[in-house]
Amino acid sequence: MTFNDKADRIVEQAKALVPTVNTWADFATSVFGRDGLIASALPDEAERQMFLDSPQYKALSQMRLQLIKKFGAEKGGTPEKSGRFLVRIPKSLHLMLEVEAKREGVSLNQLAVSKLTLPLKDRVDLNLTVLASAYEMVYDGYSVDRVVLDPDLNARFLSACRKLGATQSDYEINHALFDARKSGKITLPKATKRTEFRDYDNYQFASEIAVRILQRTKGVTLDQILCDPAMAFEFDEIARRLAPKVPSLNLRCAALNLRKTRRLTPLVHEPEADESVNLIQAGPLKLVTPSELPHDAGVYSLFDRNRPIFAGETRDLQKRIGQHQGGHMPDWLGVNDDLACILKYAPMPSVKGEVRDAWLLQFITRERPLLNFQSAECA
Repeated sequence: MTFNDKADRIVEQAKALVPTVNTWADFATSVFGRDGLIASALPDEAERQMFLDSPQYKALSQMRLQLIKKFGAEKGGTPEKSGRFLVRIPKSLHLMLEVEAKREGVSLNQLAVSKLTLPLKDRVDLNLTVLASAYEMVYDGYSVDRVVLDPDLNARFLSACRKLGATQSDYEINHALFDARKSGKITLPKATKRTEFRDYDNYQFASEIAVRILQRTKGVTLDQILCDPAMAFEFDEIARRLAPKVPSLNLRCAALNLRKTRRLTPLVHEPEADESVNLIQAGPLKLVTPSELPHDAGVYSLFDRNRPIFAGETRDLQKRIGQHQGGHMPDWLGVNDDLACILKYAPMPSVKGEVRDAWLLQFITRERPLLNFQSAECA
């Protein structure tokens, strides 16, 4: 008998069972339970996993839903053939179930029965329920990104997860929230407050360099940096050497914003770079007088003699170069205490930001500066 034959037989047997049950819980136990129709017809684990993604499984789930509507969720959730039994659970799990039951608008007993009658695949994502409950408790109207990136909000979120029984690492919890948001595995309340910063030009370069330093020295990804509180703190410390007094939230949001720029993925309609740009050599960075530079928008690059270290674009060359002078590059570059770091720049006062970005992408792709955030293919 083929797999499809077995699956179709399960559906036919379940259809025959529907008119005989007095509660939807009886149906669920008879079909999805340990000794139910699925387990009996598909003793092989691989076949059971295949069945969970089949249209026949969806048909069974639809039958269960119709029975829930027919008998009522709470009344029909008590199997007539079941006796009472006492289950001792940890206090943290009890609290988690109460929070979920309140969120779903059902009784604790109904919730417990519903979970016990679900097949294994529907229960393995229990931590997603924890994430959703913890998020709803602390999010304060903000988005998933804000809850992960904001040090205070994230500390409250992780604490709520622990109280609800989560035992995974901080990184795993935060990354799971990111992943759940992207995949749509759980429904989260919509954000009602926006987190927007319009001053990235003042410090995104510092965030970019900090990310790149951690990538090169620790072999970590952007997600690992932002989802691991300890790594995020280290990121903050590095970034502040170049942009002092900028709040951690701003620095981290600027780092996440890198993913949305053409430094990672070229735009569908990429503006053409200005190939006529000629960088002016200003000499060693430490000897440059920022006030002698124009307040114009432009592009620039820092070189360790002939090796490009970092390239950037800015709305104010004078201000940005002053920030670089006041900052501190990683010691292993060997450019802090001598005159090895050379500045080259090009004013572009009448050029749109999109064109400066296009030049920067082209430069990074061609020259591979050491401290620019690049795609995996270019790193």
